[in-house]
Amino acid sequence: MSALAIAHPRATHTRPGLRPVPDLPEGAPVEAPVTVTISIAGGAGGRDRVLAALRELVDAAGPGAAVEVDLPEVVAGRDGEIVLDPRARTALRAGRRLDLSRLEYDLLLFLAQHPRQVFSRTQLLTHVWGHRHTTNRTVDVHVSRLRTKLDDPELITTVYGLGYRLADDAPIAVLER
Repeated sequence: MSALAIAHPRATHTRPGLRPVPDLPEGAPVEAPVTVTISIAGGAGGRDRVLAALRELVDAAGPGAAVEVDLPEVVAGRDGEIVLDPRARTALRAGRRLDLSRLEYDLLLFLAQHPRQVFSRTQLLTHVWGHRHTTNRTVDVHVSRLRTKLDDPELITTVYGLGYRLADDAPIAVLER
């Protein structure tokens, strides 16, 4: 979700505790309005608190300020499809957010961006974790947890002796914006 606030820098503040912006001398150039765009990710409760605080600030700025809220589009995938949004770092199934850790999300996104490719544990450690300082067992544990959270143990296929890959018929879409 994005919130857009527009406030004129010379608006008067009548709220207690806020200092008014001093008047400009005669003939001084008038400054353009200030536009602030805030992207808010997370749960609805956090967004509501941030929007309430933003509205309070805009109210303090006076009548020359406004708040516009663009609610995110609900991404509707096919039945049971998982939709990954890399910009918002969200994973949705049937419009509901999946509760994935950072590494679980990164692992799923990496596999979804490389369909029909097999990756060894070492390659996954390098590409997803960014290092190879941990054991290969780390990858196994994260794949197991991801399979459990996705409630689909066959979504990520084990290629014995080689590594892991996304199943050919995996119902996953990656949003490209």
